[in-house]
Amino acid sequence: MTARIIIVTDPVFGDDGIVKTVEAVARAIPRGGLCVQLRDKQRALVSLRVFASRLRLVTRQLGASLVINGDARLARDVGADGVHLGRGSGSVADARAVCGERAWVSVSAHSDKAVRAALKDGATAALVSPVFESRPPSVYAEVKEGRGLDALRSARAIAGDKMLVYALGGVDADNARACAEAGANGVAVVRALLACPEPGLVGRAMHDALASR
Repeated sequence: MTARIIIVTDPVFGDDGIVKTVEAVARAIPRGGLCVQLRDKQRALVSLRVFASRLRLVTRQLGASLVINGDARLARDVGADGVHLGRGSGSVADARAVCGERAWVSVSAHSDKAVRAALKDGATAALVSPVFESRPPSVYAEVKEGRGLDALRSARAIAGDKMLVYALGGVDADNARACAEAGANGVAVVRALLACPEPGLVGRAMHDALASR
């Protein structure tokens, strides 16, 4: 699984809104180009499992991948392609023990130290963030200052060809190509697609910008 675009979900956009965005983007770009990372830290597990199963059906039909945030057992149970590990989510080895040795395991990386740790642990990918200034969807959330494209260049130098690198934080269609030129294999986005009135068009522009590097 080497998707160019990862949509990181946020419950503020609603289940139906998320599904519509996923469908629009997946249909607008080549099969295999999209991954959906289900992230909802407040939802009850039963409800989360229902939505994860729904996303699994949608992504499978459209040739997209599905990754579950922080819960390897749920990822295994719904047949997801893997798991994303943030702070306190466990180790790469633990995730693979549950999901299988070939499972996708991505890791949050807010520093070069985190990138080195992810590489040492055998992660599939590091999500480097925040690259640009970003604000989560909640109006009460704190603005995060971007680390800049040098964070991607450094991560690429550390990872070499042994681990994928994705840019997260303030990424959109206008700066996606710059991320690729700095060494990113792809981008991970929330607002750029989920809050967009034309996610298919924007997703295609983002994909083409990444593919043209």
